[in-house]
Amino acid sequence: MMDIYKHCPEYETPDFRLRLVRLEDAESLLECYSDREAVSKANTDNCTSDFYYTSIEQMEGCIRFWLAEYQKGYYVRFAVIPKKENRAIGTMEIFGGETGVLRIDIASRYEKECYIEELLRLVVLQMIRDFGAGSLKVKADNTPGRIPLLEKYGFVPSETFRSGMGYYERSRGNFFDPAKGMAYCGLACCVCSENKGCAGCRNDGCKGKDWCKSYSCCKGDGKENCWECEKYPCGYPMLEKPRVRAFAEYAKTYGEQELISILGQKEENGALYHYPGKLTGDYDLFQTQEELFRFLREDM
Repeated sequence: MMDIYKHCPEYETPDFRLRLVRLEDAESLLECYSDREAVSKANTDNCTSDFYYTSIEQMEGCIRFWLAEYQKGYYVRFAVIPKKENRAIGTMEIFGGETGVLRIDIASRYEKECYIEELLRLVVLQMIRDFGAGSLKVKADNTPGRIPLLEKYGFVPSETFRSGMGYYERSRGNFFDPAKGMAYCGLACCVCSENKGCAGCRNDGCKGKDWCKSYSCCKGDGKENCWECEKYPCGYPMLEKPRVRAFAEYAKTYGEQELISILGQKEENGALYHYPGKLTGDYDLFQTQEELFRFLREDM
């Protein structure tokens, strides 16, 4: 894992660039931090300021404080820079460890679902790994409009962190069991959140085996998986699911054991195969097989 506090990473989304905040960002950031509406959405818990500033001097003082905290290895404050403007319109703070925290402060005109989702997607698919966050907390009671997106990306209300203060959290999974392998169809038993009480598809553990066409066909034909079959994908609806197709194609291309190993590494780095109480997770965030392939191979 990279040393964030020696070499601060920079990130890019379709609409934004993120880099360590700089003193010269003060003038542009004042738009955000002199706006009462934007500041009302900021998380000021355990902070030395309410983040409402009306002068360049105040904003510069805050930035100096953020940079001093970065030098101490406490957290990173990223400047959020729209590509179409090339000037900071907000900041994002994150730190990792067993209990990491995320804060997103953004100008009111960028407080839109599409922009907040871009930033959350970046956090979930890259920053949790880079910052080694075992559990990531974000305050949500002052940003209720963001809660559906938090839930979409695997955050749930925290029952233990600053109880009653409206925090959501996303914690790492602990389900990887390489012995469970892959299901006949291409689902990943090895990281399934149900696998603690299940022996795995190929070990006859799945509760749906009596109606599963992949199970009956592979068992009957003596095949290890569906993607070996000359009739694959054969029109069976399960085999048309993007995640299933991508995993199967990856296993065909690089080998099933490599896929299982990567899924284990991804879980260790914070990827969730299933979100709490759901049968979807990070691998369902990709629109194309090519995108998912790139995500799988970025840790290689």
